[in-house]
Amino acid sequence: MMVTQDFQPDWVSPPGDTIIDLMDEHGISDEELSKKIGLSLDRGQQLLEGKLRLNPSLADKLEELFSVSTDFWIRREDAYRQQIEHIQKVNSDWLESLPVHDMMEFGWIPRTATRESKFRHCLSFFGIHSVSEFFHKIHSDAPLVAFRKSLNLTTEPVADLVWLTRAEQLSAKQVCAEWNKKVLQALLPELRRATNEPDMGIFIPHIRRLLATAGVSLIVLPTPRGCRASGATCFFTPDRATLVMSFRYLTDDHFWFTLFHEIGHLILHEAVRVRAEGKEGLTTKEEKEADTFAVDVLIPEEYRQQLRRYGVRHWRDIVRTARKMGVSKGIVLGYLQHEGNIPFSHLNRLKVRFSKEDIV
Repeated sequence: MMVTQDFQPDWVSPPGDTIIDLMDEHGISDEELSKKIGLSLDRGQQLLEGKLRLNPSLADKLEELFSVSTDFWIRREDAYRQQIEHIQKVNSDWLESLPVHDMMEFGWIPRTATRESKFRHCLSFFGIHSVSEFFHKIHSDAPLVAFRKSLNLTTEPVADLVWLTRAEQLSAKQVCAEWNKKVLQALLPELRRATNEPDMGIFIPHIRRLLATAGVSLIVLPTPRGCRASGATCFFTPDRATLVMSFRYLTDDHFWFTLFHEIGHLILHEAVRVRAEGKEGLTTKEEKEADTFAVDVLIPEEYRQQLRRYGVRHWRDIVRTARKMGVSKGIVLGYLQHEGNIPFSHLNRLKVRFSKEDIV
């Protein structure tokens, strides 16, 4: 689950900071302080840095030296240790909330064994220096995004954010024209023709080049554990749209319907700060509009009455009609399965299946 926290600075001031202030007032050096309270120079410096616990014996000596009560020093030390424990727990909970294994598996962060190095790499992944900065950032700098998700699956917000952050990093490296909705709309016929190419190594670069001319950066990115998104549209910068595809179900029909669903959002709906399901999410109306858009592009109205007559026994007719329509037979089958004409368990040999290794 998403770790939540009010914004709090995760730096804390050790009692040594107060001791240093008093040393400055009294003109005492590190060496003199250490000698007066019975510590070596190294141990004295550890006390100032908060690495050495300030015990009652040292508190008594500090009271004698600076006329500041022993109780003050004990309370100061206890408060400091409590803050340290709180920060350590927040950091640990945050790290546990991230899909670190997948982030390493996908090469998004370096592989490492220790929790400390994993923590550092995850901070670097988000471009932050602390967990408090992370929470401040996600509450004040959320990306524009429209999620395409299965409504019956629970999505963990942190995993979504990891996925989108990686998409943003990759999108920034791509060369695109300036975002232009009219150019994107004009590309629909050529994008539709690309559905007939079964080789991902050919059609992904092809449609990426097409979309780039409309100012759309296409990112194909596997989802980490906890992220259920099939696709998303984002405006990480105002002059560029980013369309992210997860290839979640590894079949051509799902990929192309999702792609044109996301394109539907870009063409039909305004770019607001955040589009996501749930509290700040896409409205049911917008989702239905994007679904209708995808169907209208891929399955023209003039063929639908004919398709309604097809069932499991009509696989040859499905192949012939798909060829006539100019889309892959997997797309036509997926439409008929969604419409209830054919069970989802039947005729799936007509679909093109992809490998996870191809998209990682």
